[in-house]
Amino acid sequence: MDWNGNRTEEEEGEIIDEEEQELLEKLKTVKERVEYILRKYPNARNSDLYLTIIYLRKFTELGKYIKYIPYEVIKKYDGIFESIRRSRQKLQEEGKYPPTDPEVLRRRRRLAEKFRRVMPRL
Repeated sequence: MDWNGNRTEEEEGEIIDEEEQELLEKLKTVKERVEYILRKYPNARNSDLYLTIIYLRKFTELGKYIKYIPYEVIKKYDGIFESIRRSRQKLQEEGKYPPTDPEVLRRRRRLAEKFRRVMPRL
């Protein structure tokens, strides 16, 4: 641990102890979970990718498939999720590669319509 009592990146790969496991089970909302991660892993404050990976490891079944990745490696790719999402969005706005799930298409159309209604007011 560092001098603030936070885990270092090396320690992050360790097995969760019983006390921490109980705490993790008490955290129900995304906000509570993110706050826990930001408090416990300071480098997550600097990288949404790192924050996301820790969240997935701690709070989803994906955690058993995601092994420890050093922060130094992750920070090279920070911002990549947003770039990927924006590229997909731009291609789909051009009419290319629409969603294959009809529910996803409906949800995105509803959000786009809400956005169009709100924007003239701003």
